[in-house]
Amino acid sequence: MRLYANVNLLGKIAKPWKDKEGNERTSYSANIMQENGQIIDTLRLTQEQYNNVTAGKNYTITADYGNGSNGAYLRIVNISENK
Repeated sequence: MRLYANVNLLGKIAKPWKDKEGNERTSYSANIMQENGQIIDTLRLTQEQYNNVTAGKNYTITADYGNGSNGAYLRIVNISENK
């Protein structure tokens, strides 16, 4: 299912971690809010999406909703700044 939302991006997080083989990796995410400043979710982003967003700005996100082995998830297809 394709979803669209207007959100305010509160902050960006780049968090290093190691995989099973000990290789250093980085996960990229952003905290978002809607409706009177209530934090509603943390989005996982690609490195490119992470590099193209700025905290404190409003964005329109396009996401695909799916169910995987670990439960429901959103895959961010596009994130663009509201002008």
